[in-house]
Amino acid sequence: MAGYLINKGHVDDSVVSIKELDGYTFRPRPNSNYIKVNRVTIVDRMMIDRILSMKFDKSFNKVVRLALRVINDDDATSDDCEIILGEVELVRQILLTRYEKYINEEKEKLFLKKLRLIENEMRMKQVQIKQKAIYLEQMERSKGRSM
Repeated sequence: MAGYLINKGHVDDSVVSIKELDGYTFRPRPNSNYIKVNRVTIVDRMMIDRILSMKFDKSFNKVVRLALRVINDDDATSDDCEIILGEVELVRQILLTRYEKYINEEKEKLFLKKLRLIENEMRMKQVQIKQKAIYLEQMERSKGRSM
């Protein structure tokens, strides 16, 4: 399959055929009937940074919504927290494996810090759930003895 580079900065907006580009490659969503594109490779660092930031933000916002639902739910279980922690770990691994060579170090640290914050909140919620379970168990024991 041939690869093409559209040279917008050139005088005649030329299209150059090339074999491989060193950049971020992804499959775009098909939303046009005029042209089919199987793969797009972005070589501009700023554009890569913006695209990956948008992708991370989308995943991060999904995890935040799930985490808030669990944090605000009084009947949440430890399993719910484990699911959120698994999602946080999944997003972290995607960030560290797929995006690491494209995102600058400063942004990577910021993203990891955001994920760590959610992870800490989930761990605190797990502790609250365990404390509540222990308290309820102690209350049941004390009721059983007084009767």
